[in-house]
Amino acid sequence: MDKDDKDIRKEIEELEKLIEQVRKQNEEEKQKQKKNLGPRGPVVIKINLGMEYSRNIFVNLLISFVVNFLIIFGLFNLINFAYIADPIYIILIALILTFYEELLRRYLVKNFMSIVVFSSGLIFFLMNLILLYFIDLVIFRDQFYFNSHWDPIIFVMFLHFVRTIIKIIYIRIVKQINLKRLRRRR
Repeated sequence: MDKDDKDIRKEIEELEKLIEQVRKQNEEEKQKQKKNLGPRGPVVIKINLGMEYSRNIFVNLLISFVVNFLIIFGLFNLINFAYIADPIYIILIALILTFYEELLRRYLVKNFMSIVVFSSGLIFFLMNLILLYFIDLVIFRDQFYFNSHWDPIIFVMFLHFVRTIIKIIYIRIVKQINLKRLRRRR
């Protein structure tokens, strides 16, 4: 019996050693996977076609208005796209554009997401173009008008391009601030 007990104990010890080796290998593999994925996990590219500055609608409207106003003011002063009788019309155009975009974006994303996805956001470009032609030809006829029929197209392209860059920078800054807050709490 002693011999059987010793054999069994040796086998148990060998099994325990093997189990320990398997655990170490599993831990090493987990470490390798974490290193391969990086500290943030796998790299994922997100495209947000309905980008917002904030989840709060009032904050989003306020920031959108300020950004739209600054971009519109800057583009009209840097590049002479249109005749503007009074600077108040820039404020009115920015207000109209901000509310129009917000309502249209929410409506399309909620009810017609497939159109937004299939058009890759081009639907927003076309809707802004229609709005600016409407503002030019119907709303502010003599007080605001584009110099040529190509100017609204170029203007909307610049508007979308600059605004996308600003939104990306804004979102990165907000993420950095939130990360700093989280680190302080720990």
